[in-house]
Parts: sequence; structure tokens; C-alpha cells
Amino acid sequence: MNWIGKLRAVIGLKRALTSRGIMQSWASDKLDISPAYLSLLLNGKRRLTSELCEDFNLLTKHIKGE
Repeated sequence: MNWIGKLRAVIGLKRALTSRGIMQSWASDKLDISPAYLSLLLNGKRRLTSELCEDFNLLTKHIKGE
């Protein structure tokens, strides 16, 4: 996955969480990562792996009800 796809995944998840008032701790539980690590990923402090990128996209779709 290229960096644009990863950036879209991060932005998409961030917007979905914010727009629906969902806490990052809930998302980190669903992604099976720590809340601190999710925060670092969402704030661009850590690089998103291709595997997590796919997980971000799936969780975003789940949150949006797609």
C-alpha cells in the first residue's frame, strides 16, 4: 500500500471516530492494539503498516455501517 492509501485510511478512521463520538480506546480494542499506539498512528508519530491500514479501512466501514 502506498503512502496516499495509508494517509486516507488514517484520515478516514479519525473522521469516523470523531463524527460519531467514538472513543479511541474502543477502536484500539477492536484493532487489538494499545490506545497509546493508536494515538501515535492517528497523529502521524508512527508509520501505519499495510496490515493495519487494511484493518483501519475495515473498521471505518464498520463504523459508517457500510
